[in-house]
Amino acid sequence: MNKNSVLFKKVYGCMMGGVIGDAFGGPVEGMDAGFIRKLHNGPVTDLISYATRPEDFFMPAVPSAYAWSDRPGTYTDDSYFATVNARCIVEHGGRITCDELGDFWVKNVDVDRCWYSSASSYWRLVMTYMPARQAGAGNIGENSSAMCIGPVGIINACDPKQASLDAYDLMSIIHHDHSRDAAGIIAAAVAEAMNPQADADSIVQAALDHIPGGRCSKMYGPMHLAVKLAREAKDTEELTKLYYDQLLIDWCGRGKPISEDGRHNDSCEAYESIPCAVGMFLNTQGDYKKTVIGAANFGRDCDTIACMAGYIAGAYRGIDAIPEKWVSTCLEANPDPDLEKLAEGMTEALLGQTEKVKERCGAIMEMDR
Repeated sequence: MNKNSVLFKKVYGCMMGGVIGDAFGGPVEGMDAGFIRKLHNGPVTDLISYATRPEDFFMPAVPSAYAWSDRPGTYTDDSYFATVNARCIVEHGGRITCDELGDFWVKNVDVDRCWYSSASSYWRLVMTYMPARQAGAGNIGENSSAMCIGPVGIINACDPKQASLDAYDLMSIIHHDHSRDAAGIIAAAVAEAMNPQADADSIVQAALDHIPGGRCSKMYGPMHLAVKLAREAKDTEELTKLYYDQLLIDWCGRGKPISEDGRHNDSCEAYESIPCAVGMFLNTQGDYKKTVIGAANFGRDCDTIACMAGYIAGAYRGIDAIPEKWVSTCLEANPDPDLEKLAEGMTEALLGQTEKVKERCGAIMEMDR
C-alpha cells in the first residue's frame, strides 16, 4: 500500500471527510437554519466547540449517542458506527455480510453510543439468536443506516451497484424500510466517487440509478426533487432556502409536537436528509469545503447530512482537498481508533478484495480457452 497513491488519498479522504462533516454539524444539530446564522452571526465556517450550544439544546455527555466531549472536532454516533463498519471490513479483509457485521456488533459495539434504532437492534442480537438481517424490522425510520455507510462505498470502489446491494444487506441490521434504501444511495455515490474518472454528475447519477426499490422506494421522489433544486440554486445558501420551502419532512408521531419557537428544528427522516446531502454535493460540484459548510449550516440533522456529504466529497476529491487544520483537529479530538491507521487498513482490505476479483476473473478466463 502506497500512502502517496491516489487510492489511499481517496480512502482517507472519504473516512476523514465523513468525520469532519459530522464534527462540523454536531454543534449546530437540531437548530433551525435561520437560528444558526443568528447565533453565530452567519454560517459556521470552521470546526467549533459544542459549548457554543444554548442550554436548551441537548449537550455532549458521557455516555451518549451524541458527542462525548465539547472539544471542536469531536464526532458523534455517525462516525462511531462508521468506524465499526470499517473495523469489521478490515478484520475480514474485504466485503462483509450482515451476519459478519452482527457478530462484530455483539463483540465490539458500545451500546452507550447507540441511538434508539441501533440500541434496539443491539439488544435483539445480544439477548436472542435472531438473525442479524431481521434485527432492524420495526425500528424507527431515520438516518442511522445511511450515516455510517461510507466504508461500504470504499470497499466497493468503482462498483456503485454492488455498493448499494451490500449496504442494503448490511443495514438490515438497523432498518427494514426506506431508511435501508437510503444507505444504498450513499454507498453507491461513494463507490462512484472513488472512481478517478468520475465527476459530480456521474456520482449523483450513480446515486439515482441505484436507489434500492427504484421508483417504488419512498426515497425516489425526494432524491429527484433534491437534484432539481441543487441544479437551480446558485449556492448552498439558496439551496437551503429552496429545500426548507419544498422538501422538509415533519418527523413527529404521537410524541412531542415539533417546536415552533424558531430555534429548535429537527428531523432525522431519511428522505429529507439523504437527498439533502447529495444535493449539497451536486450544488458545489463536489468542492469539499463548500459541500460540508453548506450541509452543516442546513440545520436539523446536519451532523448526519454533513457526514454523508463529506463521505462523497472526500472520496471524490481526496484527503488533499480537506484543510489540514480540520484533519488535525478531528484526529486530536478522536484518538481511538486511529483514523489514519483505519484508512490504511481499509486500503489494504480494498487491495485484497481486488486480488480476489482478479483471481475469479482469471479462473473464468481460463475456462474459456
